[in-house]
Amino acid sequence: MTLEALIFGGIGTLAEVAELDRAAWNAAFRAHGIGWDWSWDTYAELMRPGGDRQLAARYAAHMDMVVDAEALDRTHQKQFATMLAGGVPLRPGVARVMNWAARGGVKLAMVSRSEPEPVRALLKATARERGGTSFDVAILRDDVERLAPHPEAMVAAVTELGIGPGRAVAVVDTVAALEAARRAGLPVLAFPGRLGEVEPEDFDTAPLAHVLSPEALTAAWRGARRQAAE
Repeated sequence: MTLEALIFGGIGTLAEVAELDRAAWNAAFRAHGIGWDWSWDTYAELMRPGGDRQLAARYAAHMDMVVDAEALDRTHQKQFATMLAGGVPLRPGVARVMNWAARGGVKLAMVSRSEPEPVRALLKATARERGGTSFDVAILRDDVERLAPHPEAMVAAVTELGIGPGRAVAVVDTVAALEAARRAGLPVLAFPGRLGEVEPEDFDTAPLAHVLSPEALTAAWRGARRQAAE
């Protein structure tokens, strides 16, 4: 059996975008005349719950305020996409892994709970750094009914990749993506960014990498296969 595909479980596995995301939310608040200014700690806490990206709606409920959360979300998407389009570096090792995958015929998938507009902006902005390597499959927020930690998106990615069982490994940077991948029966390599490092113990049960590499991915995949055989 060979490794046939890599599934990137979120745009944070490609680039460190959390600070830009926070800035985009604060820009949206200013644009709508709302006096919120999320600190890093507030943003990180809002990002912890799995299963949705409705940050403004949850924060408004917490503050006992009434806001147009959908309008805020739309403005945030545009702000975030604009910031990403300005350029953002790939995380350590990502370019090497994507080039390795392209040379070896390993398929690539992107699964993201983020809104489609920012995801597309990031993929376009990082195309040169990826050496032109593209994703074979992209399962985005609008493509599924249930978001991570539900496994729907991960299962859809495996199906669209057209690979056999046990032939893919998921790279994840959040606990929600970790749970989704495992519930889909996928081996996992944890690759937490700044948000994941807030609660590093959440990744204690998964192989961990701070620099992505073919060796780490292969080891995580082979380790899961050995555990399944025992």
